[in-house]
Amino acid sequence: MQSTKQRQLQAVSGIDPAKYGFHDDIKPVYETDYGLTEDVVKDISGRKGEPKWMLDIRLKALKHFLSRPTPTWGGNLAAIDFDKIKYYVKPSDKSENSWDDVPDAIKKTFDRLGIPEAERKFLGGVGAQYDSEVVYHKLREDLKKLGIVFLGMDDGLKEYPEIVKKYFTTVIPYNDNKYAALNTAVWSGGSFVYIPKGVDVKIPLQAYFRINTEKAGQFERTLIIAEPGAKVHYIEGCTAPVYATDSLHSAVVELIALEGSKIRYTTIQNWSKNVFNLVTKRAFAYKNSTVEWVDGNLGCLTGDTKIFLNNEVKDIEEAAPNDIIFSMNENFELVRARVLAKKFSGRKEIFKLRTLNHREISATANHPFLALKKIGKQRLIKWVPLEQLKSGDLVAISGKIPDHGNPYKIKFAQREGKNAPRKIKVPIDSDKNLMWLFGFYLGDGYFDKNRVYFAVPPQDKSYPKVKDLIESIFGAQAVPYKSTLRVNSVALIQLVKELGFAGNARTKRVPKWVFTLPEDQKRSFIDGYIAADGHIRKNHKNVSITSCSRELLEQIKTLSISCGLNPMKISKWSRVEKKKLGKETKEYTHYFLYFGESEMQTPVQFIPIAEIISNGYADTYDIEIEGTHNFVANGFLVHNSKLTMKYPAVYLKEPGAKAEILSVAFAGKDQHQDAGGKVVHMAPNTTSTITSKSISKDNGRTTYRGLVKVYPNATNVRSHVKCDALMLDKDSRSDTIPYMEIDEKRGVTIAHEATVGKISEEHLFYLMSRGLNEQEAMTMVVMGFFQAFVKELPLDYAVELNKLIQMEMEGAIG
Repeated sequence: MQSTKQRQLQAVSGIDPAKYGFHDDIKPVYETDYGLTEDVVKDISGRKGEPKWMLDIRLKALKHFLSRPTPTWGGNLAAIDFDKIKYYVKPSDKSENSWDDVPDAIKKTFDRLGIPEAERKFLGGVGAQYDSEVVYHKLREDLKKLGIVFLGMDDGLKEYPEIVKKYFTTVIPYNDNKYAALNTAVWSGGSFVYIPKGVDVKIPLQAYFRINTEKAGQFERTLIIAEPGAKVHYIEGCTAPVYATDSLHSAVVELIALEGSKIRYTTIQNWSKNVFNLVTKRAFAYKNSTVEWVDGNLGCLTGDTKIFLNNEVKDIEEAAPNDIIFSMNENFELVRARVLAKKFSGRKEIFKLRTLNHREISATANHPFLALKKIGKQRLIKWVPLEQLKSGDLVAISGKIPDHGNPYKIKFAQREGKNAPRKIKVPIDSDKNLMWLFGFYLGDGYFDKNRVYFAVPPQDKSYPKVKDLIESIFGAQAVPYKSTLRVNSVALIQLVKELGFAGNARTKRVPKWVFTLPEDQKRSFIDGYIAADGHIRKNHKNVSITSCSRELLEQIKTLSISCGLNPMKISKWSRVEKKKLGKETKEYTHYFLYFGESEMQTPVQFIPIAEIISNGYADTYDIEIEGTHNFVANGFLVHNSKLTMKYPAVYLKEPGAKAEILSVAFAGKDQHQDAGGKVVHMAPNTTSTITSKSISKDNGRTTYRGLVKVYPNATNVRSHVKCDALMLDKDSRSDTIPYMEIDEKRGVTIAHEATVGKISEEHLFYLMSRGLNEQEAMTMVVMGFFQAFVKELPLDYAVELNKLIQMEMEGAIG
């Protein structure tokens, strides 16, 4: 028997869920119910066979998490619904040390991510976590012989309980912050790394974290201990598929660098846009040790993409927080949801997607669309990046959009006095008859100094209706004049202008207020336009509209989508005519908008993709939607961005300890990016370096925000904070907000170096004189600006990150 949700899906999309399924076909071995309670925590701990001391820590952390309020600083976290998350999802029975033993469906995921290949090429060990458990873990035999331990955190607890008990929660206490408490209560998986005294691990270890289950949380716990003189480079990577609803990633990373050791922790992640990523990372550095954080986090729609709001349509670049927009809920219904934020995502390469019913949208390769994607022999409904779609795949489009429009209040003050023009009747509110008449005027109306004309000859079937509506609505006489109806009324001319209908055949547009009307009035407006400039073929079923303005027809197409009609392609037709007296020619161009025979009857439908083609470069935007995190754009269902919060910190606890934090940021139009770090000097003779690299353009703003704290008696401390900002135009902005808490004055040297620069014409001229075009020259300068970051990565990762930076910067300068 089908569930209610399955029946609803089949009703709105024509898809049988029993045949196709909703998302992935990987069924967990076990998963908890939604929501977080003490029983859930006990269940997780019991299934793992943990010692009582670990359960006691979990329960204390749970109480702290439940009692602590949601932070109000930083990003908007109010949208997280903790009662709609599964806190433990076990994908398989055990962790394997051979990819051949990993369940096939799970192994295919990591094959597509390239993890086995990367392990063979240049990694010393790999841990792969799928949802809540590590499914694969292997360390090279030569490294095992050196005494190196690289396990999943659960196995680390079983095999090395005394070491885990000694260090667990010592760097980040269970009550450090709300999300550290959450992780401590429900942690599962992660990495346990132990490097023996004096061992130098010359090749990286990597852990890869994959969220696969919808509405799931991933709460891995990473504990890295480097004994005296040991060295290790640990890399984490993260991905997740994109669903209609949220997932939560809340990790805790604790690093312990003992005397003379060195730990480098690199993050390169590609979480999908529906993952809240809330991470607490901290290191304790002891005598003469070094800790380095290297953090790289580098979708979107073009600015003219039309988004469907509660009762209007606007370009996405005009969106603002608290706008009410149409979005899809779990039952494939279109509902109203609030815009939380808008961001400018930079000038990027875009691709145009066109469906067989000629809906079009331009987006970046990574922007997710709701699709019915064929995977093997199955078709699965899931959010898919544009770059993974192809012709023939089915994508979701909006159909019957709920009607929340209101009649338009007409405020028209007619002039008074002896020389004022004769008054007309003016309706208080718009209605269907008025909108039909204005639709007709849009197609076949114009005015001169004293008169308004409707180009409708007496033999036209619309003639009596036009004449009757003019006289009944405005109380003005409409008289035949040649092939028109003429109204001698200056007041009507003024009304036409004030309502936004002035212009000629090439310059007329649909006024914005028309998009805010009830559905029946919008349809009546379109009917009036069809009566003026429409053609009906094929037994009165196939309708087309003609205009010499493509922009106007694009507006009519968007208006039609907003009220459940089925507009299709806009085609171009041109002819060339010669003048009678001479050889001069003139080209006449017209456009035709065609309508499908059937209307949209359901909120969401799946339509085949006709083509996806490169469409150059453009400014791109994204918006974040509360709750559902998707929205209707150009009549498509697309997903939005989510939130990442990370503030890596190093506590220098003993003399000689060193810390380095390196981060990058990019901010475009209407965007504000913060980057930085935190270093606490608790002992004398310690040093730290924080490097922040930022780029801003088009009034974008970047900010370095960090803390350097020196404890009492921490003498001979040196700290260097370097903030390099590259501003690409005069409207950009860069701020530096360094927090310095210095409780010791003896021998403390704190240097803050802030450089702000622009790309000089001399640099560009030099590069362009050697064969580069302007865009290539600018991109090379930007790549050089980020080189300090990229050079810190292993070769394969540096190549990957260079590509990400190039995508972010491509076309962003100039």
